[in-house]
Amino acid sequence: MARPRAGLSQALPRLAEGAGAWKTVARIRAAAESLKRLGDIGRPSIEPGVRELSVRNAPYVIVYRADGDTIDILAVYHTAQDR
Repeated sequence: MARPRAGLSQALPRLAEGAGAWKTVARIRAAAESLKRLGDIGRPSIEPGVRELSVRNAPYVIVYRADGDTIDILAVYHTAQDR
């Protein structure tokens, strides 16, 4: 089973305070947790060896690298952000 190396809290952008923010963070965490079981679930990125997972019901994308049993979360972006 794949294990994330980077702490998700380090990769999360600052979110606005409020009840909606907690729901968004929970959705991002759930998507990141799904990578433990399905490391190749995201679409290939334009950068070789990197994948992107869209967070369901939230405007965020998790950018990660899967290498065997290791998942490195490289960044979490809002879809309106320039990358």
